[in-house]
Order: sequence, then C-alpha cells, then structure tokens
Amino acid sequence: MIKVDRSKTNLFIEARERSKEVLRKCSTPYGFRASALTSGYPQIWARDSMASFLGAFASEDEELIETGRNSLRTLGQYQNELGFIPLNVHPDTGYCSTENAGACDSNLWFILGHYLNFSMTQDLTFLTASWQQIDKAMIWLAYQDMNQCGLLEIPEAGNWMDLMAVRYNTLYDNVLLYAATLAYEQMRLHVGSLAQTSHIFTLAEDIHERINLLMWIDRCWVAAHFAEHLEKLKAIRLEWFMLYHNIGTISSRPYYLPWVAFREYGDWCDSLANLLAILTGIADGHRAEHILRYMQQVGMAEPFPTKAIYPPIYPGEENWRSYYRSRNLNLPHQYHNGGIWPMIGGFHVAALVQRKWNQEAERLLVLLAEANRQGDQPWEFNEWLHGQTGHPMGYSLQAWSASSFLLAERAFRTGRNILFGNLLAVKPPSAIASEQNEMFIHPGGGPET
Repeated sequence: MIKVDRSKTNLFIEARERSKEVLRKCSTPYGFRASALTSGYPQIWARDSMASFLGAFASEDEELIETGRNSLRTLGQYQNELGFIPLNVHPDTGYCSTENAGACDSNLWFILGHYLNFSMTQDLTFLTASWQQIDKAMIWLAYQDMNQCGLLEIPEAGNWMDLMAVRYNTLYDNVLLYAATLAYEQMRLHVGSLAQTSHIFTLAEDIHERINLLMWIDRCWVAAHFAEHLEKLKAIRLEWFMLYHNIGTISSRPYYLPWVAFREYGDWCDSLANLLAILTGIADGHRAEHILRYMQQVGMAEPFPTKAIYPPIYPGEENWRSYYRSRNLNLPHQYHNGGIWPMIGGFHVAALVQRKWNQEAERLLVLLAEANRQGDQPWEFNEWLHGQTGHPMGYSLQAWSASSFLLAERAFRTGRNILFGNLLAVKPPSAIASEQNEMFIHPGGGPET
C-alpha cells in the first residue's frame, strides 16, 4: 500500500466516484456506449467497450461488470460469417458503421475482453458459450497476416488511430496480437473438446520475438551481435532484412517504432502502443525503462497525461497526410497527432506502477484526475485535450476516459494491474529467457576498447 497525503486521497476518491458515474451513464442493456452523449459516440465500440470493461472490474461494481459482459454479447452477436468483430454497433438500431478503415483491433479487444472476464471470474459457462465466437475471431486475425510473417498487416488508419497514417506491421496491433494470442492459448486449456481446431496460429512466443527483432532499434558496437540480429530477420522474412538497410540510418531509438512497412517505417513514439508493450511483457526491463524515461524527458504527460505521439507530424513532412485536416482534427498537437488522451494516461500510470516508478505514478494520477475534472462543467471526462494548452477539445462523458482512471487508481492503490498481471504470469518461457532486465546505455563516441 502506497501512502498518499489526505488532499490527494480525497481527489482520488472523488475522481473514482465520478468515473463510476460516467460509466453508469454510458451503460445500456447492450453494453457500454463510448460516450454518454447522443452527440458524441452513442455506439458500442469494440475497443472502447473493452477498455471500459477494465474499468468496470477495477470499480468492483457488479452492475458495471455485467454491462461489460453485455458488450461482449452484443459484439459477438454482430460478428460476421468470416469472424470479423465490427468496429462499433449502435445499440438502438443495430447499425454497424463503415466510415473508418477496417480495424483489426476490434477482434483483438474482443478476445482480450473474454480473457479478462474469465481470468477475473473463472466463469467457464460464459467462456464455453462464447468459444465459437472467440475461435472465429482468432481465425479471422490469422488471415490478416497476409504474407505469413507471423505479424498482422493492417490498412492505413486501420486501428484506434483512425485518422493517422499508421500501416502494415503496426506496433499497437501486434502487441495486442501477442496479448490476445497468449490469452487465447490460456482460455483454450479450459474448454475441453471445444478446443479441437485444425487451424494453426502463430504462437505468442514467436510474436514476442518478432516484435522485438523488428521494431526495437538499438545500435550495437559488437559487429557479430548485429550480424546475428540480421540473420534472424533474414531467416524469418527477407523483406525485414532489406528494410533494415533503411532503418540503420537512425541508429537507435528509446522506444519501439510505431509501424514498419515495405522499405519504410514510422519514426516517432506511439505512447499507447509502447505502454501496452510494457504492460503485456513485450518490453523487458531494459526497454521498459528506456521508454518511460524518454516519455518523461520529452514531456509526453505534460501538461496532462498522455500525448498520443511525440513528436507531432507537421505539414510538409514525409508522414503528413492531407486528410489530417479533416474536421480540423489531426493538426499538430491535436487528436492523434500529439493530442492528450486521458485514456492513454491511465495506461501510463499502470505501466509506471508495474515498473515501480511510484512517485511518478502518483504525480501523473493527480494530473489525470485534474484532466478529467476540466470542462464546461466539472468532471467532464473529455475524450482528448490540446497537446500544448491542455484544454478539452473532444466529446465529453467519454467512457474510456473514466474507465482508464479507474484502472490507474486501482493499480496505484494496490500495486497490481488488472488483466496485464494475469498475462505476465503466463509469459512464455522463451520470452522470459530472452529478457534483459537491467537498463544499460551504450557509450557514445564508438565502442570501448
């Protein structure tokens, strides 16, 4: 138990109660709406509702937990014949929106939502009743690995950053793929004969290896070690070996790259993806410390937690897109392009707790409560804030802004993370064996002699 002064304790208690109020306002018999406002996001979004499910379990409110299960039921009901979980479903009409690019993360969060429910309740009846949907969701994901490299390939803007030029082998989706695959492997152990499937999936341990080989760039003064790394990439996929001729120009980065594609890559820090890499165990201690240190150094949680990316992308840069101007959203320091998302802030606090950065976790939890308290009315729980001013710019009464605070507050109060602690407990032995848990910094000026 971490000791906190009374004023902060009172703030956290009020923020927790206000967060639960928002989730109750977002609750329907069909699951969690993304926001309580009809002018906001009245649909049940796969990713938002599963993030809200995390907050529901953190709240220990049985009615909210049941709403999370209803989200799973609704999403499963609208799964198509190929196994795709829709991006969102309007609970009043049943309409599934096709405004955005197809998103793999709906299936990923659907699987993780089922694992969350099972790991917290051991409800085998609910799991077995849903197993066919879970299995179909996993099979659909397998077909999104179009070149059999072991990672997902997604279309541009095909995940939660639905107005951002993330594409192909993305960090966010593939970290979730690792987590969902590990969750699937664990759930499959409990469903008996229902687990008999002829489909072969890439193992979680292999996804773990591929992400770290491909997306963590760390210069090495020992030529033999670098050559070994290149040989591993070449053995898995020659395309990745060729890509590294281009990636070599950046030498190293203190975070995972946000995406890699054909001879190109993104070169900025995707905060949510990197935080999820820490929480799921993709990042070992060395990498996790570098990520958190970098995010602190560049102020990704200033003035409030946490900016979606750093640095933002400006007009004229290689990764700028003209559609970033749509609805005035993705201008620099706004929306996905460096805007502040309280939802990400909750995962940031959870990652800090996991790495035992307790003072920083407390500081950010205070800022997160203050961010959610802003607005035209107190405790607006806005969707996103301007990255420089910290002023609210999105829709208010956002479910995952509220649920993420609940997740963070519980993690800080107890020292344990819902969902992610369970995933870490079943981390594959080969992934554990590959860990470098002592942070180190390469010397400058060339190798030591």
